[in-house]
Order: sequence, then structure tokens, then C-alpha cells
Amino acid sequence: MPKILLVEDNELNRDMLGRRLKRRGYDVVIAVDGGEGVTKALTEQPDLILMDMSLPVMNGWEATRTLKAGDQTATIPIIALTAHAMVGDREEALAAGCDDYDTKPVDLKRLLQKIETLLQKTQEPSAPSQPLEAVAKATPAPNAVATPDIPRSEQLVTATARTASADQQEVSGATPLVAATPRPSSPPPTSALEPTTPTLLVVDDVEANRDMLSRRLQRKGYEVALADSGEAALELMATTDIALVLLDIMMPGIGGIETLKRIRQIYSQEELPVIMATAKDASENVVEALELGANDYITKPIDLPVALARIQSHLKTREASVAARQQLLESTVTAAPQPSFWDDHFRLVEVISKHAFGQTVIAQDLQEPDTPLRIVHTFRLDTNNSEVLQSVQELFLAEMTTLKQLAPHVQCLPVLSFLQDSEVLYVVHEHVEGALLSKVLASKAPLNPRMTCKFADEVLTIVEILHQADLVHSHPHPDCFLQPNEKGKKLVLIDYGVVPRILSKLSLQYPQYQKLLQDQGDILAPEISYGTFKPETDQYVVGKIFLQALQLSAPGDDPELAELHQATAQIFAQMCHFNIQARYSTMYDANRAVRSHWHKLWKAELSKKL
Repeated sequence: MPKILLVEDNELNRDMLGRRLKRRGYDVVIAVDGGEGVTKALTEQPDLILMDMSLPVMNGWEATRTLKAGDQTATIPIIALTAHAMVGDREEALAAGCDDYDTKPVDLKRLLQKIETLLQKTQEPSAPSQPLEAVAKATPAPNAVATPDIPRSEQLVTATARTASADQQEVSGATPLVAATPRPSSPPPTSALEPTTPTLLVVDDVEANRDMLSRRLQRKGYEVALADSGEAALELMATTDIALVLLDIMMPGIGGIETLKRIRQIYSQEELPVIMATAKDASENVVEALELGANDYITKPIDLPVALARIQSHLKTREASVAARQQLLESTVTAAPQPSFWDDHFRLVEVISKHAFGQTVIAQDLQEPDTPLRIVHTFRLDTNNSEVLQSVQELFLAEMTTLKQLAPHVQCLPVLSFLQDSEVLYVVHEHVEGALLSKVLASKAPLNPRMTCKFADEVLTIVEILHQADLVHSHPHPDCFLQPNEKGKKLVLIDYGVVPRILSKLSLQYPQYQKLLQDQGDILAPEISYGTFKPETDQYVVGKIFLQALQLSAPGDDPELAELHQATAQIFAQMCHFNIQARYSTMYDANRAVRSHWHKLWKAELSKKL
């Protein structure tokens, strides 16, 4: 079993890449900085080293030069890993002594190919050390292509085309398939950024259409995956890295529109572009598809030059979006506090709320000179399944990247930092003196209709701010909001609904999480447990909370006030209607209804007093 030393200071990157390599049969040794990497290279004598170049204590360049200068470590192949994508970074790494170079985010298929190539080089004897007769009589390896003019010592091992994707092999735990391929020895390519061929998914129930389009796209250099139904497409997407989907609208089964809806529950338009294919006279279907999140459309019969132009345009946009998100991700993860969380960085002061998966606390930041207070959310999704844990980590990183991109707002506390410590995830905000809305509502119970509308208006206003930034909260319950102690200050959002969104996405693939969501009770919108959350989902929670608060108050004997009480209940009842289509069309409409009704209540109460 080949031994790989992974030198990486970021825990999330370390954990994910380490587990993926282990699933492919490698023995993985970990080091968290350059100094430890040098020490472990001496003591463990690995077959290969994966070296992050931006390391504490001793950076990757210095560690590589030290290893290449040592008698016991000079021959160990080193692959540089870095988030920097400039050609000069590659050449600097090679100049330091690295044998190869790869960029982050890691493309596992590409990295495995480089690992196997270097391992094969170190395992095969050089040509002079072997008699020519022995080379001539050597039995070729299975699938090897023997050529008389290339010595066996120069036949390098490379990853062959797989019948299943790298992600499928990861799930099954299979090791990479390899075959010896003759290749003349040559210097490394001038560019480390060797782009992987994007895989396009063609979804069409007509075999002739699939075959014709796939052959044309393959001639243009694309890899193509095929599905004959929406169900097959969704199943394939769960195991294959798809760059763009060409989706037929008219299909049996769940159809193109429903397939698009389910895709958008998991992937944004930037993450996975979808181009709809439709008949020329189906304009209504096109409009519906675009409203549901399709990136573009083409008409049948397909004009290939037009289709190719649109595919290339959306792939470039996706590539730019991925690069921007990854750049932000690298900067935010690097800036996150390092474990152990409670031992090294924070001291618990007070637990202010708990839920089924964690708690919200006030803590002192021990690494700041004046030890300021922070609001810290912790949550843990217990699992013994490494694949599920990896999914949780990836979803968590995506959530944090999105939150870091939100524009600052006085009623939304920004994310200062975040991290993972084992299976526990942490999100850190600055501290505001105040009380949770849940405690404020309890202290003022029972709420009259006017007070109920006042608090609902504040909550809806904050949630609408998120919607304007294309973020659905999914579960804006009272523990997500803080009422500042400072007089005149409005409610502040301190919890962005990360946990229910992650659980909702997990429930699409892992049924146990669907049950966990359903166990949370009727305060959670019903569609969340089936992997769906839309802007109308946030209405449900707000309507449910304030309808329940209103029901604690008596309508009174005055007929006019009793009628207004009933009208208030009807507004909140519409917001939390079980059928998502029966709710208000937007959060703005819901807020306008609440605010308008508040004025009616205020005028009625004022007239009674006069």
C-alpha cells in the first residue's frame, strides 16, 4: 500500500482529501505545517508527498528545498498544492524541487493521475540498471501498449478512462484503474492549469436525438453523459460531476419542468447551468422554465452552432463563478480560527438557546486583546458515515461562502469566522447586547393583534432583505432574532438558517435526515422535509409563529375589535397555509398585508381611546 504524506494546515481540506485518498487504497500520513512535514518525511519515509505551499512555521517552498537537500528524502516525489493559479507559482514550486504541481480546488481525477505517474516512476528501475535482454523478455503489464522504440523504464502509469466517474468510485471505495501507457520522457508542461474536459448531460427520451447530439458534442471535444428521463438524469447527477445540462422539456415521467425544479433545489444557476430544449411553438414552457431558473433555451430541431455558442458562454460564466467562490472560500477558511475551539480560542460565557442539533452561546474571544464577547452558533449532525460527513462539510463551506458575500446591513450580523472541530461546526458573529425575540415574545404574552403585527413586520422586513440578496432563510423562528437593549434599535438577525438548509439538501439523498426534519414539528414548513425551500417557505414559519402567539390573546367583546382580531388571524393563516401556492406570492406582499393591517388596528384602538 503506497504511503502518502499530506502536508496541509487547513483542517477541512486535510480531512476531505485524506479520506478520499484512503478510499483509493493509499496509506495517508498527516502533517499540519512545513516543519512537521519535514520531520514526518524523515520518520515515515512516504512514497510521495502532497505539499501545500502556504503553510505556517515553514512554508511549502522552504520545506521542499529542505527535503530535496536531505539524503534520506531527496528522492521522494513531491506534488505542490496551492490555491494560486499563476504560471509563475508553478515554476517557483518546480524550482524549489517539486516534481509536479496541482491547483486548488483539487480535481481528484487529475491529481490521482499525477500521483500514479510519479509513483510508477519511482517504482520502476532505470534503464541502465537492467540488462537489455531482461527488458526484451519482460512480460508486458495488462492493457500495456508495447512499442519497440520506447524502453519499458519509460512506460508511465496513467489513469485510464473510467466506466464510472471518480465520485462513483469514491462511494464504492474502489481504487483507481490504471494501465501502462507508452510515453516518451519529457519535461513537465509549461502550464499547470490543464483544464479538465467538462461533462455535458444530455437529457432526452428520444434515443435518436440523444445519439445525434452526443456525437456532435463529442466531436467538439466535450465529454457527454446521457439520460433518457428526468429520473435517470437526477440519479446520474448524484454520482457524476456535470458542468452543464441540456434538458428536453417534453418527456414522460417527471418531465423537463419538474426535473428543472429539482435541480434548482440543489444547484444554483451559477453552479450548474441548464439549457432547455423545446419545440419552436412552446413559448409558455420556455417562460415557465426561465422563471424556474433555467439559464437559457434552444429550439428543436437544434441549430448546432447556436447551441455550441450558448454552451460555451454558460460554461465560461460557470468557470468564472467557481473561481470567484473558491478564491473567497480559500480566504475565509484560512482566516477561520483553528481548533481546538474552546481550548485555544473561546471561553463559554452563557448558553442563550438550544435546538436539536446544537446551541447558540455567548463566548469570550481569547485571542483578542480586550477579550470581546461573540455570539457563536454550534451544531453537530451526528453520523458515522464518512460520505455523509463529507457532504455536510461541503454544504457548510458553500453556505459560509454565500454568507460572506452578503452585503452588510445593520439588521443582519455578519459572519466573522467559522470552522469545523471534528464533527462540530461553528459560526461566529460579533456580539450585541439584547434578548432573543423568543424571550421578548414570552415576556409580553399574550400579544394583542397590533403588537403581533408590529413584531411580524420587523421579522418580515429582515427576511425580505435576505430575499433581495437571493437567500432563503428557510426557518426564521424567534431564536434567530435579537432585540437589542439599546433603545430605539430594531431587531437584528443572528442566525441565517444554515442548519435547516443543510438538512433539507441532505434529505434528498439520505432518508434519515428527512425524518429528522419531520420530527421538528409543525413550526417547520412541510416542503423543507422534501428538499424544497423557496421564498414562500419563510412565510410559513413567520405566519405559524405569530398565529400561535395571537391565539393566546382573547378577541374581546367589542364586535369591531373582534372582527379585526379575526382578520389578523386570517393574514397569518394564509402565510402558513400548507399549500405553498396558497401563500402570498412574495414576502413583500405578505409584509404589505401585515403593515396595512397594523394601521387599521392602530386607528381602531385610537378611536376607542378617544
